Amino acid sequence: MKIEDFLEKKEAIQLTILKKIIKEGGKISYENLRKDSKVSKASLENYLEEINDHLQDYHVDCRVELDGSWVELFLSNHFSIETVYAGYVKQSLKYQLIDYIFNHQEFTVVKIISDLSISESSLFRKIKELNVLLKEFSIQIKNGQLQGEELQIRYFYFQVYWFLTPYEEFQQAILTSQNQNLINGFEKELDIKFSSFSRMRVSLWFAISKKRTAVTKKIHKTILQKMKPYKNDHLYKQVRQLILLYSSRYSIEVEEEESMIHFIFLTSQSILSEKDFINYDLVRSRRTPTALVDTLLRETILLYYLPTKPTIALERKITFYLSQINGTLYFFEGALEMNDSSDFTAKESEVWGKNLEKLSRQLLSTALETVGKINSPIDSLQRLTLLEYSTALSIVDFNISKELLIGIDLNLMDMHAEFLTQTLLLNLKNIIGITVEEYRENHTYDLVITTNFSSNYYIRATEIYIISEFYSQFDMIQIKSRINKLKI
Repeated sequence: MKIEDFLEKKEAIQLTILKKIIKEGGKISYENLRKDSKVSKASLENYLEEINDHLQDYHVDCRVELDGSWVELFLSNHFSIETVYAGYVKQSLKYQLIDYIFNHQEFTVVKIISDLSISESSLFRKIKELNVLLKEFSIQIKNGQLQGEELQIRYFYFQVYWFLTPYEEFQQAILTSQNQNLINGFEKELDIKFSSFSRMRVSLWFAISKKRTAVTKKIHKTILQKMKPYKNDHLYKQVRQLILLYSSRYSIEVEEEESMIHFIFLTSQSILSEKDFINYDLVRSRRTPTALVDTLLRETILLYYLPTKPTIALERKITFYLSQINGTLYFFEGALEMNDSSDFTAKESEVWGKNLEKLSRQLLSTALETVGKINSPIDSLQRLTLLEYSTALSIVDFNISKELLIGIDLNLMDMHAEFLTQTLLLNLKNIIGITVEEYRENHTYDLVITTNFSSNYYIRATEIYIISEFYSQFDMIQIKSRINKLKI
């Protein structure tokens, strides 16, 4: 589910336009923006005018300017474009319905259409549209309430509110003294330490959970099945004891599944620090689904990089990152996508080539097979998981990639040689793990880029690439391909 799915078509296009401008560095030609948005000139002008009307709420912090040929976005240094995205979503009727159901748990048609000032037909139309979106989370709006697995409902609301809640609101409304006491209790009893980032995430989760504990007839069928292998898990037992202690102190009746819900959140949603996870990893069972898939994927990654062997610290870091990704994949369904994952993959491929993308897909296939899920390219959580694997692999590559030495030797007139050398340097500078320099005799190079047809001249080079034309995109693609193969 994409964040734009909350919006009406017109607002969704406006948000897409803003994202496109950001993607292009804050400035894009009017014609390119029109073509990418697939709208007429008149429509684009209207959209840009409406965007600026919307941006009036942010005063001088954010504006879009058009000079006839270019469209440019201006942001003040202390302002984030995500504030604008969140503003669009909060104004949408779909979000207001979701938020209303969270705050009231159940609703009647008469009451909700009165409170939201909408017609009955609009209500049922939006509920129908929402249910299409909520299907991937395995939840739905039915009989005046949100129905589905309790874990999934909380997970969905957590994703929505995490995106839409500004820092100030966290401080004022969510980081309550009661939540702070519970967080401190978790740290003391579990012997862990939350970062400020984790404290905000935990506090939001507690706020959502507190609201949901009042709901009767919650569904826990799937969580009971998935948690069977974890009944004797050391950390789970600690969390269970802590939740029971907390609930008795505040006279709150909670089900056994409440401990499971908090354990899952704690181990899968970027809450534990790397140090705390490593301590947990020493005592957790290797036979649980998540531990098993963590091991399988780590060994796959290590095998891929042979004969290079990562340090123990890097190996632990790999396991830590994989545990977060695999925990989410195993326990949850659906994901709220903030950005286009294909854009990230394309940018990553520019740096690393296609190698990591292929390995990421291999990891996903192995993980899905291990946890018993079917591979589906339209599954948003699987798309997000693929992206997360790519990110983790990129970090590994940063740390252990072979450093390549590349020499440039161009037998051209000085001016042309300098121009082509600078062009090559500009195109190769973003590739990690390479050093590019002007060719020096008696030095050993992994790759020599040259215009010299006598390739036997470079006897101390692992590989030679002879430029086909003065400069062509074909040459750059071929050069980057050879660099990627040399790095393996």
